[in-house]
Amino acid sequence: MAADLASLSIALGRKLRGSDDFLKAKHNLLAQFRGVEDLVTDEKKISSKDREAIEHHIVQLRIALARILWANEFYVGRSLLDDAILHAAKTGAGNIPACVIANLASAGADRPGLVLYPLTGFGMEMPPVLSRTSNLRSEAIFRDAGFAVTTQSNSFDEAASSIRRMARGLGIKQRIDKWDLRHFAYTAKWLGKNPLLLVRITSFTGDMYENQFIYALKIRIAAAHLLMLHALSLEAVGPLERHRSSAFVNNFATLDIAHYLIGEAIRGRPMDIRRVPMNVSALELARLSDVSAILSTDALATNRMKRFAPRVTRALRIIERGYFLHVNLGTTSKAENRLYRRLVTAIDWFRQSFSARANEAEAIVALAVAFETLLTDQYASGIAKRLRRRVGICLKGVPGLSSYQDSVEAIYYARSSIVHTGEPDHAIEIQRAQVAFTRCICAIADRLASWTPVANNAMAHLLGDLGAD
Repeated sequence: MAADLASLSIALGRKLRGSDDFLKAKHNLLAQFRGVEDLVTDEKKISSKDREAIEHHIVQLRIALARILWANEFYVGRSLLDDAILHAAKTGAGNIPACVIANLASAGADRPGLVLYPLTGFGMEMPPVLSRTSNLRSEAIFRDAGFAVTTQSNSFDEAASSIRRMARGLGIKQRIDKWDLRHFAYTAKWLGKNPLLLVRITSFTGDMYENQFIYALKIRIAAAHLLMLHALSLEAVGPLERHRSSAFVNNFATLDIAHYLIGEAIRGRPMDIRRVPMNVSALELARLSDVSAILSTDALATNRMKRFAPRVTRALRIIERGYFLHVNLGTTSKAENRLYRRLVTAIDWFRQSFSARANEAEAIVALAVAFETLLTDQYASGIAKRLRRRVGICLKGVPGLSSYQDSVEAIYYARSSIVHTGEPDHAIEIQRAQVAFTRCICAIADRLASWTPVANNAMAHLLGDLGAD
């Protein structure tokens, strides 16, 4: 969970102290400007030299503030931080970062909002047609993971009610105005037609795209979470009959997805809902929304899934946080940057192995790439042997280990056949391999807390598989 916003602090080292002192000394000059935009476009009130120096020192403080805030899951956009720094500097009080944090806490910048994104291919188990009583639900809320999902309703009113229920279930207290949603339903044609993914996030932005990188990461991780639970539940209870899935009943889902909705929880007002165009390619949009999974609230309530679901949640939170700290924020640890980049890339390939638009060969290739990216450090001979051995390390003690290893090895050889002949040369049990990937991700995440970063062969070191080849 995120820390208390008001308790955050930044130590002012020599560099930051210099920036803080400089802006404090310029508070009379800064008092002339309403905001940073006013400052950077001015040509008369201050000299170019002063303006460039002021901009430089604002950026230094903004970088420090962004790191501490974002690392604690308070995603205040860069443009808002710049204005907050200028506002604090104008007082001449000094210790600008502490003033900014106090002002943000006072303004309620710790209140969670949401990102709402449409899905395609997703379904949930429906009760039998003649059933009068059922515990099955059309929504699933994963509070610890910070997201919820619902089936298509083909009704704006029902979709709006689902959005409100999911938000409340995730601890989002700000009121969501139904008419704000209605306003966007005319252009966001997916609202009601498509299944919906709602992600809890504490985000405040001034510019349209400045936090999109974190929205996209959270959507990718949430989608992978759903697919991992789908794979585990398939192994437990078997495939669902087509007519029992909401994905195949009364489904008018659209691929016309050009926007998503963000909600920012501004104190004293209903949730501020905004429609944001997706600033990515059409192919990336399709992949981001493609979650071809079927969930059952009955299956999720079984003892087996109650044991597995928290492990998946914990593993993906560790990986998401590591990626954000070492890739998005760009720490100086090249080893961790490379490892977390590979972990998330592997998860992305895993997601593609479920795509509703992929044929069997494409799914096999995607899953094979996912395993190679996850369990190897670079290309070298003996990949199949290495994958089998490392799956064995990850799944040590798991019943049926050899069958998991067989499935992964079969995926690798089928991938080679597809690359050279265009099709697999034997039948493939892809679902077993997808479960093996999920279990491997959980095992690897468990080891990350005690891992000492190394520059080369990070996965070999993490799994203790050095010198085996």
